[in-house]
Amino acid sequence: MSRQGGVALLMVLLCLALSSLLLAGLAEEGRRDLRRLSLLQAETQARFHARGAELLVERALTDPAARLAPAWWRRLAGEPQRLETPEGHVEVRIRDLRTCFNLNSLAGPDAALAERQLQRVLPGSAERGLPPHRLVARLADWIDADSQPRPDSLDGLDYALLDPPRTTADAPLVDLSELNWVAPLDPERYRRHPSLCVMPDTGPWRLNLNSLREDQLPMLEALLEDRVPGPQLARLIAARPPAGYTGIDEVQAVLGNQADWLRELGNRMTLAPDYLELGITVSIGDTPYRFQRLLQAEGVSNWSPRVAAARVRTLARRSEGMIPTTAETGRIRPEDETP
Repeated sequence: MSRQGGVALLMVLLCLALSSLLLAGLAEEGRRDLRRLSLLQAETQARFHARGAELLVERALTDPAARLAPAWWRRLAGEPQRLETPEGHVEVRIRDLRTCFNLNSLAGPDAALAERQLQRVLPGSAERGLPPHRLVARLADWIDADSQPRPDSLDGLDYALLDPPRTTADAPLVDLSELNWVAPLDPERYRRHPSLCVMPDTGPWRLNLNSLREDQLPMLEALLEDRVPGPQLARLIAARPPAGYTGIDEVQAVLGNQADWLRELGNRMTLAPDYLELGITVSIGDTPYRFQRLLQAEGVSNWSPRVAAARVRTLARRSEGMIPTTAETGRIRPEDETP
């Protein structure tokens, strides 16, 4: 009997040990589930806040009253806006894409003009031995549809012989990082050129005189191919009203008797935003979630900035900082795409 009692006791102890291990595993799995649910809830809340910030900008673009506020034009010039929330805060940065050089203008009907302008935008020392004229030629060959390289450039089969072998886009760019694939391969090239951007527009390059900052004066000089004295252009930016220029008459008034060049070159500028890039950072507790939006304001008039947009389209959405099961790799997620 004592032997049977000992065996029974061992069985009881074994069952207790197994139960302890099972319960510990269940408890750990429960903690992981709770953590996953907490992250999912924070991500969902961040998406709601990001959508709210997006709607605020859309409202400003379609509301004529918003264009009368100096704060709106400061936001277009890059001033961030911070909004407090019960969970943390939301910071919104607006980048008017009419304050940078649109590389897709190299694919448009005024490509030759765009190539000359881009050579003036690119700093001579930024490409480590690759002169601006050579980089511009290779960019143009990367974008254009033919396979014939320009002088001092590469195109078509030339890229197939490189390491790694690749092919040219032969189409307008979708993302600025494509700049890195132009020979020679350079994964950091696009970071060295904050004055460049990409938008789905192959029309002539234009700059928004109401959004340019004083430190962006060289961009305006490049746009006009140095045909207008720098002090005149600097005066246009410095004398800009807090709520922006309301029309060409105000611009002419600032220039006085030096406004003759406006008749020929004025169409290279605009006073109204049409393509905007939103950078939205939502902080939930100590965790930041980052979102990007590309907006297009339709129905705006270049020289009538008080005319509100007829509608606003969201062309692209991207997000960062999501939980592993929904993390992105820089591409637009299917649920974020706009038809």
